[in-house]
Amino acid sequence: MPKTSFTEFDLYKELMDADIDLDEFLDYVAKSDTSGEIEKLIISMDSCENKCNAEKPCKFCIHIHDKMNKINENDNKKLELLNEQKNVLNDDEVLAQNNKMLSSQQQKALQWLDDGINFFLTGSAGCGKSYIVKEIDQSIQIYKTIHITASSGKAAHLLNGVTIHAFAGIETGVKSVAYYKRHMHPDIKKTWLETDVLIIDEISMINAQTFDLLHLIACEIKQWFDEFFGGIQVIACGDFFQLPPIKREFVFKSKIWQQYMTEVLILTECFKQKKRCTIFWSFKRNTNVEVDFYNNDKMKSIKNEGYWFYAKDVIKNPNKQCSFQIPAAVYLKIGAIVMLVRNINVEEGLCNGTVGTVILIENNAVWVNMNGKEVKIECVKEEILDCCHAVVCSRLGLPLKLAFSFTVHKAQGCTMNKAVVKFNSKAFNNSLYYVSLSRVCNINDIFIIINNKLELQKIFKSITVDSDVLEFYKKYM
Repeated sequence: MPKTSFTEFDLYKELMDADIDLDEFLDYVAKSDTSGEIEKLIISMDSCENKCNAEKPCKFCIHIHDKMNKINENDNKKLELLNEQKNVLNDDEVLAQNNKMLSSQQQKALQWLDDGINFFLTGSAGCGKSYIVKEIDQSIQIYKTIHITASSGKAAHLLNGVTIHAFAGIETGVKSVAYYKRHMHPDIKKTWLETDVLIIDEISMINAQTFDLLHLIACEIKQWFDEFFGGIQVIACGDFFQLPPIKREFVFKSKIWQQYMTEVLILTECFKQKKRCTIFWSFKRNTNVEVDFYNNDKMKSIKNEGYWFYAKDVIKNPNKQCSFQIPAAVYLKIGAIVMLVRNINVEEGLCNGTVGTVILIENNAVWVNMNGKEVKIECVKEEILDCCHAVVCSRLGLPLKLAFSFTVHKAQGCTMNKAVVKFNSKAFNNSLYYVSLSRVCNINDIFIIINNKLELQKIFKSITVDSDVLEFYKKYM
């Protein structure tokens, strides 16, 4: 992996030595343009924070409008601007928007699709993995039915797909093949039977056991036991240097993977550094304790009236430990930044990890502006099942939590204009630093908060790579 030089760190150190208040520091980040490129600030008038319009533009928009007129003199830059105004770029779509020319590596991916090859598409953040997946989906395949899935709801939404668990009908994926076959919905079985090509994005967060389960279910449904996934062509996509599965082993340790996923295509050209991205603000910390402390502190600065939402639990088996995603209680105000903690409607972008702003609070619901849409978020039920698929406990509550800041895990897959990161040398995962530093388009747009020089030295020594991941990639480099 290429090493990054922190040439702007003296600037951040100077700020820290000056003992500047955190909020003042964040304001500085918001107003600064360390790269000196005014074009980074170009946005459409529709998304101006001053809520102006074409009839009564603010001074900022007038200045930007004049700048845009000069840029429009060049046809290529004009096309780039129009694409930028769509405001729909995500992590890997920051890719060659001026033309549809594909690199030789990307063309090879399409060729392997045509040839029916099972392969793993990988590369660092911003190299165009998601872009290629969409190109594959849009390619002319007369005799192939392609289904796009991902390990998370957020990643699935960006690709107009579904989660792999929803596609396969395996819920949490802890039951036997026989159980899932016996309880599988007819529509899910029909989808399995019709599938010729299965794409799985963010494969790094799928563990080896789940991958083996998917293979066995596919063979059982297709009734073709001697072929990988029952004869379905599988294209896995992801980056093993990013966050690993929460439980168990990396997917490449699966014997099924090792036997059949022998072709690997590594994208090496990074496009994220060449384009500007959707403006998104984040302050990322390593632990939930730090995140909660900062979020609660930010809530105090909002002068609006606050409201508590309490969840209702039903515990049928007191000996069973229940860990819910939905919080037991959440305190909200109008203007608070919140995040969904459950998949509500993946197709519409209401998935676990989606961030928005509270605009209205009702008795049992909250209206949130998410992705430019006003959405009503109501209480939902979350159930915990035992090995016999019986409900042992459930919680009815609001699927929201505060998100003025969030952990690095929630940032995977996001592209941000600027990011402020709180680092410490006690990160418990080798991937945390890499995921944090690869969220922006330019390394100058990362602002790092540390305690002192000694802490920084410890952090640099802590930046390493999982040895199993390194050994895996060495075979294909």
